[in-house]
Order: sequence, then C-alpha cells, then structure tokens
Amino acid sequence: MENRSHALWAGFFTITMICATIFAGIWFNRDKTQRDDYQIVTNSAISGLNPQAMVRYRGLAVGRVDSIEFDSKTAGQININISVDPDTPMTQSTFATLGYQGVTGIAFIQLDDDGSNPIKFNYADHPVPRIPLHPSLLEKLERNSSVILANAEKVTAELGTFLSPENQKVILGAFANTSAATQRWANVAENLQPTIQLLPDMARQANQTMASAQDLMASANKLSTQLTGLSNQLQDPQGPLNRTLTSFSDLTDSVQLETLPKITSLSNDTSNSMRTLNKTLDQLKEHPQSLVFGKPSPAPGPGEAGFVEPKK
Repeated sequence: MENRSHALWAGFFTITMICATIFAGIWFNRDKTQRDDYQIVTNSAISGLNPQAMVRYRGLAVGRVDSIEFDSKTAGQININISVDPDTPMTQSTFATLGYQGVTGIAFIQLDDDGSNPIKFNYADHPVPRIPLHPSLLEKLERNSSVILANAEKVTAELGTFLSPENQKVILGAFANTSAATQRWANVAENLQPTIQLLPDMARQANQTMASAQDLMASANKLSTQLTGLSNQLQDPQGPLNRTLTSFSDLTDSVQLETLPKITSLSNDTSNSMRTLNKTLDQLKEHPQSLVFGKPSPAPGPGEAGFVEPKK
C-alpha cells in the first residue's frame, strides 16, 4: 500500500513538473514586443485567414492577427484585430489586402500605402484606427470570372470563325506567297553577291579618287596663290602692266604729235604728185610725139604768123 502511494506521488510530481516546464517555456517565449492595435474592416470573404496569421507591410513582417470577429453593430461586417510594430509607417491612406502563401492556401494580411493621405492616425480621436480591406487579386478574379468566361467564349467563337476552311485556305495562300517572296529575296541576294564582291574594289577606287581630288585641290590652292601674287604684281604701280600702259601712252602721244603730221604732209605731197602725173599723161595722150620731139610749140595767136582761125 505504501509503495502504491509512493508511486502515485511520484507520478503526480512528474506531471506537475512537465506542466510547469511547458508553462515556463510558453511564458519565457511569449512575444513581449509592444505593438499598436489596428482594426481591419471588410464585408468580403476572408477564406484562409486565422488568428496569429502574419501581418506584412510591403513584404516585411510587422505584426500578427490577434482576433477575428463579426461586428455587432453592422450585419455582415467582419472586424480583424491586428497588432503592428510601432515603427511601421501607418498613415490614413494605408490599406490591407489578403495574401496567400504558396499552395497551402494560408492567408496573411498585406499592408500597403498609396500615399494619397500621408497623415498619421490620431489615437486621441480613434483609439483603435480602422483600416479598409481592399479586394485581393483572387477576389477580383472571382468577381470578374463571369466577364472573363464570356470574353473567353467570345474569343473562342471568333477563333473558330477565323480558322474556318475558307480562312485556312487564305492563310495557307498567304504562307505560300510569303514563302515565294522569301525565295525571290534569296534570289535577289544571290544576284547581288557579285556586286557586293565588287564593293571593296569600288571602295579602293573611291579612296584613290578622293586622294586625286585632294591633290587637285592642293594644286588649285597653289595656282590660286600664284594668281593672287600675279594679280598683286599687276596691280603694283611699279609693276609691268603699269609700265606697259605708260609706254603705250607715250607711244600714242608720239604718234599724234610727230608721226601723224608727217603722214599728213606725205599724203599731200603724194596727192600733188598724182595730179602732176595725171596732167602729164593727158598731155602724152594728146601729143604722143612730144615723148620723142619734146613739148610742141604753142599755136600762134591772132595777129601772129601762121594763125589759123578756128572753124565755126
């Protein structure tokens, strides 16, 4: 009997120590972080969200879900009480969405801020600030699923019309034309190959032409310099052009003052000689014997011997 009582007390002591150890572990491992309380309100479904779920702000863990309950004043409204680290930048434009972890379907609260009202909450007016829950991507897909299905059916119907036998023939014809055009382009490229091979020679010739053009330009510049020098020499008051013009002017004055009077006198003498010669020829014509016998005596005048009165 005494052994049984001793065993009972030993078992009771063991159980007590185990419970005390578990309680101490829970006590020492409890979250001692001082957090701020917020309340998320929504009328949408929150499938997969449980108390103690993670709260993240743009992907960073900042708190946990404390409790989930229905609002006693508003039918159908769900209040999600969360606690968030005090250094989290919570403002009046902060909103929440539901995020899901992989394929497990476990939900968590995702906080974000659109920056439309960057004013921090006033805890004097709202001891527990309220944050709206925006629809998540899955919820938006669920809401728009009917529209998406209708559009998918429409696209399927249009695709069926597009792939009708008539359109298939048109498409195949287009592919055939494309293939033929590609072949023609290949032939064009093949025909252009000899021309392409000539391009290096043409480039070398072009370079030679450019070099010749540069030499020509250099020669032209040199000639221009020489012409400029010649022009300066010609324009020089002591230059050959001015000396030639001066000599020509002197020659002109000499011709006008000396040569022309002499030519005029010679011309007058020549005219007198011609008149005398003409007169002599006329006399020879009338008396050719005078060339042998000399000039005939003049005819006797009236009253002189041998005068013959002219016939009437």
